[in-house]
Amino acid sequence: MMKLASEKSFNRGICPVMNIKGKTVKYPLVVKHKTFGFRCDEGILGPRQMTVMDIIGMALIHINYKHTSFSDRIPTPKDIRVREVSGKFMSHKLLKHVTEHFSPFDEGKIPEAWYSTDGRLHDVDKANCRIKIAAGIKLNDGMLRKELPFLRKYSSTQIQEMIRQTSECTLRMNFPIQFFNGKAYQTFPFNNYAHPSKLFTLEEVKDAKLSKDNHVLVREYHIRLNPILGYFFMQNILSCYMDLLPGKFYEMSDYAQLFYRIFILTYFQNKKSGRSPKNPVSLEEIRKRLCLKTPDSFMVRKVVKRILKELEDNRFISSWKEENNYGQYAYSYRKNSWKDITGKEETEVSDLDELAN
Repeated sequence: MMKLASEKSFNRGICPVMNIKGKTVKYPLVVKHKTFGFRCDEGILGPRQMTVMDIIGMALIHINYKHTSFSDRIPTPKDIRVREVSGKFMSHKLLKHVTEHFSPFDEGKIPEAWYSTDGRLHDVDKANCRIKIAAGIKLNDGMLRKELPFLRKYSSTQIQEMIRQTSECTLRMNFPIQFFNGKAYQTFPFNNYAHPSKLFTLEEVKDAKLSKDNHVLVREYHIRLNPILGYFFMQNILSCYMDLLPGKFYEMSDYAQLFYRIFILTYFQNKKSGRSPKNPVSLEEIRKRLCLKTPDSFMVRKVVKRILKELEDNRFISSWKEENNYGQYAYSYRKNSWKDITGKEETEVSDLDELAN
């Protein structure tokens, strides 16, 4: 079954940044809710741009774990290869040093000296003289459309715009980092609130196939994960700190995708209670995290009910209901298993849930 790898810290920390019904985004877009904080200084970040990040995540899996298809079985965190890659050139000492020594002169990127083979961080951690090299990825939109059916409705020009918009996003967010410390996986708390970062660098776009009348049919994209957020996105994906999304997820409406990513996908559900940290989720948090501007609570409730019904119709959740506690609305649901969603077993999903918790 075709699926994509969706990184956990990204999904937990994002908010949509979209132009809606003729209203353009006003920058900076800042979202705060209790202990949550997010800021976008530039760019568009909607479901299509988030899909681009899922594709990049899967490309990293293909490159590093020798997979060739979006239907291949994804390695689990228990895999010895994943533990070795996660812990290689990555330690608590290195992470502490790196995350505390960013400079405005770095312009939101990881300094190349830190991953130079010269080993310039030897004095920080003698066992790890440098950090991982920032990965380079090549994406071919012709191959992507061949393997990912939901992309076939987009032309090469439209995919180019999706990737370009994603590359322009400049974000500040909470982004915990996962690494294997030799004995167990450890989460290193991190945010880049003081250092705005893009998600990746789009180094080059090449015409890969032309029509007889010289229209571009296929493009190739050269991407480098050297911005701060892109680099730690890479580290988390290589640690298999991710969830799986089936192809039909990307066929749902924008807000059904957003709700599932932000409130359901990354949160572990207690098997006894059926609850998770985001279950039930309050109407006020939904309004803020989805950037719903209308002050009309009735309209927001109507939107949320439509979202939950769509998720239920597609078998991502079940048994949802609206709760009213002294005028404060909240929404509960049962998060369905991979088998419930797809009708197929996928044992690695439970492994990923264990790692996240």
